[in-house]
Parts: sequence; C-alpha cells; structure tokens
Amino acid sequence: MQFSHSSSVPILPADIGSISVSAEAAATSPHRYLHPVVIATMFALAALALLLPGIGTPTKMFFDEPYFVPEARAFIQGKPNPAPDAPPLAKPPLGKLIMAVGMELAGDNPFGWRIAGAVCGALTVAGVYLWAYLLLENSGLAVLAAGLALFNNFLFVMSRIATVDVFLIFFLVWSLVAYTAALSMDVGVCTRRTLFCSAGVLVGLGGACKWNAIDTLAVFFLVTFALLLVSRHTGGHPIPSLTVSARHVEQIGVPVLLSGLIIAPIVSYCLAFWPVCRIIHRPFNFHELAAMNLFMWQFNRTTLVNPFIISHWYSWPLNLSPMRALSYLVGNPVITWGGLAALALCLERFWKSITLPEGLVFLLFASNYLQWIVTPQKGLYYYYYYPCVIFLGVSMAVALRSLPASLFGLRLSLVVFLASAVFFVRCYPQMAHLESPWDCLFGCWP
Repeated sequence: MQFSHSSSVPILPADIGSISVSAEAAATSPHRYLHPVVIATMFALAALALLLPGIGTPTKMFFDEPYFVPEARAFIQGKPNPAPDAPPLAKPPLGKLIMAVGMELAGDNPFGWRIAGAVCGALTVAGVYLWAYLLLENSGLAVLAAGLALFNNFLFVMSRIATVDVFLIFFLVWSLVAYTAALSMDVGVCTRRTLFCSAGVLVGLGGACKWNAIDTLAVFFLVTFALLLVSRHTGGHPIPSLTVSARHVEQIGVPVLLSGLIIAPIVSYCLAFWPVCRIIHRPFNFHELAAMNLFMWQFNRTTLVNPFIISHWYSWPLNLSPMRALSYLVGNPVITWGGLAALALCLERFWKSITLPEGLVFLLFASNYLQWIVTPQKGLYYYYYYPCVIFLGVSMAVALRSLPASLFGLRLSLVVFLASAVFFVRCYPQMAHLESPWDCLFGCWP
C-alpha cells in the first residue's frame, strides 16, 4: 500500500517551521525526504524515550490503578479477581486485557502495570502524524500535529498510569488513520473498502476499552453519509473540496459503508468479551453480552464518586488548576487555549467554504466534549477531556494551513511548537513524580 501523495516526506527538524512545504515540492527534493511511515516510527520512538524513564514511579498503585491492575492480573491467572475494588464488569474488558499482556511480558510490578499504556501512547503520537499527513497532505503540518501530541500533558500523564483511557485514544486515532486513508488515498476498491471496515473495527475495539468511542463512530456516520449525498448531487453547485472524498465514498458502496459503520464495530466490540467470559465461566452468547452491558450501564450511572476531585465539564477548556491526585495533570495551555482559537478559525473557514479537514476536527471535538452534557453519570473528572485535547492539537495544524507561514519574521508553527515544549518542560517534574527537590525544579503549583 502506498500513500497517494508523494512517496516521501520531510524529516528535517526545520519542517516544524516550514508548514508551507507541499507534497509536490517534496517530490522535487527526494534526498531530503523520507516515507511518512518512517517519520511516524521516529515519532513513536521519541515518545517512548519520553514516556518510559521513571514509569515505575510511584512504586505503589495510585489513583484508579487499584480498579484496573487486579483485573488485569486476573486475566493472567485465569480466574476472577477475589477481592475487586469494583465489579469485574464495571468497565469493558479490552483495556484490562492489553494491560495483562504488558504484565505478562514485563512482570507484575509498577513497570509491568504501565508499559502497555506507554507503548500505546507512543503509537498514538505516530498515529497523529499519519492522520494529519493524510488529512492535510502537508508533511510540515503533520510534524507539527505530532509534535503537539508529543508535548501534550494529557497524553504524557494518561500513558504512564495503568488505566484504560490511553487505549481508547490509541484505537480512536488509528481508526481515524484508516478512515481518512479510505477517503483520501489513491488505492484500489478492495483496499479502500478494507481500510473503511478497519476503521469500524478499530472504533469497536476502542469502545471495548471505554464506551466513549461511540462519539467518534457518530462522526463517521455523519461525515460518511454527508459525502455520499455530495457524490449523488447532480444539480446546483458542486463542492470541489469534497469531490474526491465523495467519489471514494461512492466507490466503497452502501453495503460496505453500512458494514463498516455498524457490523464491524459491533463484532469487534463483542469479541473483546470472549476472554472475560472464559475467565468468569459464563457462556459467550447474546444474552450474556446484553446482561453484562446492562450491568455496566447501571453501575456507571449510579456509582458514587469522590466529590473532592470531580469537576464540571464546562470548566475543562480553560482550566489551569492541576489535578493533584493524577500526577498534577493540567492541560498545556498552548494546546488547550490555542486549540480553541484554532477550532474557531476552522469553523469560520468551514462556514465559508466546506472543507473536510476543518469539518472533521470540529465535529470530533464537539462530539467528544458535548457528550458530557447528557452523559448520565454521577460525577465527571478533568481527565475525561483527554480525547478533546488530542483533537485540539490537530486542529491547530489544520488552522495553520491557510495562515501566513510567518508573522513578524517568525515561523508561526515553530513558535507554537516551542511554546508547547516550554510549558511541557515546566510541568514535567511533577507529572513524572520526580523526587524532592527536583519535583519543584521549575516551581511548584500553589
């Protein structure tokens, strides 16, 4: 499978400050460019180098780890957890199963509990690069998007704790890679259909980690059938910016579209329950799956929460108060605040001229954020904002694609990247649980 743009893309660090480089320009300088998969791999390795040091600290389980680590241990032992802090079926099982793989390979210790999350966090950064590259056809913007993911405080913290949110985002980002590839790449019909159905499978696996994947699936539904309508629009004024994507959706065909958006997610979601059914000695059938999911719904809707760490959904976007119980988690304001401005610009641009990148990132943010208005849960936590922050980073790359490359002689993309890195470094000592006095090397939160 080959990328439909140039077969190579820039690798030099200067690309962060050169977002105006086009795919056509890349093709003219082959000695300076590498295949996008190579660059994505380099981002994954850089993320691992950032995430792994000190991942065994704290040496004891903290925050929600006591809910998930014993359940992962039960997978390894092949028997139900004898003393769970929460019922075994309080959450979908796949995230705990992935944790169990890490514990089986690296040991039942703090490093083993968290290694799977770190690997998936690193692969998420790589996925962000590939998704942005496919979405924007601009390697410099893709480098910026991946760089913002690399210095995203949410990704760093959630990749270094043994909970399931990191696995949700991993599957969602890679589902977006497959989905965008199906819409944009110049490939055969069979490959296009495979990519589209793979996106559905990956969303289903994300839902098997945490139900919030349904929001991204809803966006897939909306965008796909909007493009299908565009492809069948015969009169009036066509939308040039959507012509290629619409033609590709039409090429996939309605039966495969429905299979990818309905059958594939449901099947992959349900199959994730097969191992847990074996462990708790329950049959793997429709009746049992329905009962398990009904229990999860009732448990999460009625369970009491810790009133000292809950926060309202409307406070998250501008929040600068760290969540001390969770590694002093606070959003990088370059991304959380700058991303909101970028979203506003994307919405304005979409209103004037309907374009897929702007519309897609706005819908992904809106669906993953506004869901919390209607979610019937007793309490909400700041880290639920994690999916939205990932999309905010990509929205900044999308917004920059039509802005001047420089302002007052400074590359805008380079300024954004360096500013995000500076704030990340400021937060790093406490997010990484460094020992005193290093934890306050750059100052402590009041």
